[in-house]
Amino acid sequence: MSATKSRTAKKASTPEPAVERVPAWGPPLLYALVTLLLFREAIFTGAGILGSDTMALSYFARDFYTDAVRSGAFPLWNPLILGGLPFVEGMHGDIFYPFSLALFFLDPLPFWTVKMVAHVFLAGVFTYLWLRRGLDVRRGPAMFGGLVFMMGADLVSLVYPGGDGKLFVSALAPLVFLLAERCVRYRRVADFAFFALGIALVMFTSHMQLAYFTVWGVSLYMLFRTVQVAREEGAGRGAALFGAFALAGVLGVGAAAAQFLPPLQYLREWSQRADHTEAETGDPYEYATSWSLHPEEIMSLVVPEFVGDNAQTETRSGTTYWGRNPFKLNHEYAGFLPLLLAPILFLRRRDARTWFFAGLALLSLVYTLGAHTPFFRVFYLIPGVSLFRAPSLIIFLFGLSVATLGALALQRMLDWANGTEEEQRAVTKYLLMATGVFGLLAIIQSAGGVTSLWRAVLYTDIPPNKAQALAANADSIQLGFWITFLLAAVVTGVWYGLSRRLYGAVLAIWLLVGAAALDEYRVSRPFVRATVLMNEFGMDPLMLEPDESIRFLQERQAAGEVFRVHDLGYALGQPTYGNNVLAIHGIEQVGGHHGNEMRYYDRLIGRQDNVPNAVRIGQTPEGEQVEDFSLLQRTNAQYVVVPARIQHPMLEEVFVGSRSAVYRLAGVLPRAFLAGQAEVVSDEVALERMLDASFDPTDTVLLSSALEHSAAGGPVQGTVTFVERGLDGMTLRVRADAPALLVVLDNYFPAWRAWVDGEEVDVVRANLAFRALPVPAGEHSVTMQYVPDSLRAGVLTSVGMILLLTVVGVGGLAADRRRNARGREASTDATSGAAGAG
Repeated sequence: MSATKSRTAKKASTPEPAVERVPAWGPPLLYALVTLLLFREAIFTGAGILGSDTMALSYFARDFYTDAVRSGAFPLWNPLILGGLPFVEGMHGDIFYPFSLALFFLDPLPFWTVKMVAHVFLAGVFTYLWLRRGLDVRRGPAMFGGLVFMMGADLVSLVYPGGDGKLFVSALAPLVFLLAERCVRYRRVADFAFFALGIALVMFTSHMQLAYFTVWGVSLYMLFRTVQVAREEGAGRGAALFGAFALAGVLGVGAAAAQFLPPLQYLREWSQRADHTEAETGDPYEYATSWSLHPEEIMSLVVPEFVGDNAQTETRSGTTYWGRNPFKLNHEYAGFLPLLLAPILFLRRRDARTWFFAGLALLSLVYTLGAHTPFFRVFYLIPGVSLFRAPSLIIFLFGLSVATLGALALQRMLDWANGTEEEQRAVTKYLLMATGVFGLLAIIQSAGGVTSLWRAVLYTDIPPNKAQALAANADSIQLGFWITFLLAAVVTGVWYGLSRRLYGAVLAIWLLVGAAALDEYRVSRPFVRATVLMNEFGMDPLMLEPDESIRFLQERQAAGEVFRVHDLGYALGQPTYGNNVLAIHGIEQVGGHHGNEMRYYDRLIGRQDNVPNAVRIGQTPEGEQVEDFSLLQRTNAQYVVVPARIQHPMLEEVFVGSRSAVYRLAGVLPRAFLAGQAEVVSDEVALERMLDASFDPTDTVLLSSALEHSAAGGPVQGTVTFVERGLDGMTLRVRADAPALLVVLDNYFPAWRAWVDGEEVDVVRANLAFRALPVPAGEHSVTMQYVPDSLRAGVLTSVGMILLLTVVGVGGLAADRRRNARGREASTDATSGAAGAG
């Protein structure tokens, strides 16, 4: 057979030894049962598993998205929080992710449960397929590998902080590796098309940092495989293969243009991140290395109890984290059994893929340590690294590598159980030594020796509160060392019985699968339970149902009022509602929580979600304290809510509910008004004057740049009325006795365009964050519409590329099957002819 035929022909899977056979339905059934066990409250009783970050933002974003789509519109602008911000450019989660698009029939709470639970299950299935069809691992070891990856706390614990995008990418990573391997193995155009679609799928999760790391991992794997091809078939074939892979990767990125193209300019020029990235730390390198792992977390990859965590359950205090980050809401544990088994691959015989995945695991681990090693200075030179913080997020590549090595090692162990005496002796010697080491460590830690030495050598500057957490965690650490020793002893015992023919390979596989499941369940399950309890006792019920005060505000909206609301409880030290609770019910807030809010509005409100500039305390010349509400007045905060009734000359009580009182603030500017004078000033001057109580925005508009047709330069009389107002546009009726500037107290963004009586006019940034446009004297119809050119270009590119890749992929596979069918028919005819001639 020629080289071409050999590489395009389907490679047979490794045959299953009769004594090792696991039924084909075994792995998916196992993964389904494990998923049901992990998430039993959510699946069987409907308990919520919204993570901490989900409650702050993701639930609101999905609720807003779902309501808009169900009403027949795709939202382009989110007007409900922080003065408004672009929906796609501002990144409101997995907007275009196919799995999420398919679930609009679900309300946000069950939607969140389904997508999180499903991706834990898919992580197991995709890893099994990667091992079985990508690396030709036999069914039993592949089942083991899929189980340890899907149950790893590095995946499952992400439910507690609400890391949906991280979980999505982690689950998809083995699928991307499988698609890459198919490109090498078969080298069909269809396989490269499907690989490109796999890259696009990862990018559509919206977690660009983990997508970036996935590209790292799969690129290194393809480089490794093309080097192998170059050695076997020549440098030309290797170079051509890598070139085709690179082209497919570029096409995959292009297919996800709708996800990444619109945010590019926004994140660089308009998001508050452009202000905060360097301002928060003063050092971009320090920013990039923040939230890394530390030596304590690395030790916890072997003894998961070692570093502790902040996830509280009925049996866990949630105060045992003594590492060097501020807190710990997840875990990086990928399982002890695959780590214990992996060194078997380095006994006597080693193959190239063993070295590769060991190298990828080590590389990922070094990266997670950030500034703890000098190697991050090298990583920092790679384009893109400086844009991200939290190097620890690359841990999923470590977990996938460990699961892969564990499956390969289990397969070797099963083979060597029937191998030579030297092979059996090597495994026995290694496992006995490893078990002895862990037993010795358990004995030493029983006297507190390991942690005492750790503090003396590696953590000499441990703060008092962390030392207290370590003391509280001492018993768990001791137990963890003994459990690790017990697991090592179990593996050694399984090997002993297998190598002595006391039982067969199938029982050995299930014993190790059971041990791995119990090990990872004890680490991962508490994070699920903590999430359930947080939803039961820590979730604000008003996220789901409005109270009387919110219903009052909704009634004012329905009556035609246009206003924002501010929670004055923040200034009193007792917030009335959660970050985005009012927005969930359609009430526009002065503040809120997002993370990608507009930079100029962020400066205006004081760079914090609680709007510290909302109430500024000053003094009269006589020394009397006064409260300055001018920022709220200038952001259209018609109403404020407080947790208890108060008295203030600027506040008129309009409603009292069971949880809050609602007050109307005096002197508030309408959402849209006319001004007669304009002045071009710097952003610094604009901020200073907007926070100055003596400044009158209705007299003078502070512009960021000059307008070709501006105001008359004197007082203007007139009216502004909203005729129609939607998410992405508005129509106003304006009457002015002289040329004026129409000011709209919604955030400015270049995609906003305006027309006066059908003729387009310029829109400029005004009063630091808002919009202004010129209107002539007289009565006019003004239309403002959000027209995002980058989004349109991104969507058109994505649709075109996805259609092209799908046609190429599906069409290529269909053509390949037809060729194979014709080949079989020709072979049958030839055989029949030969038989007839005989």
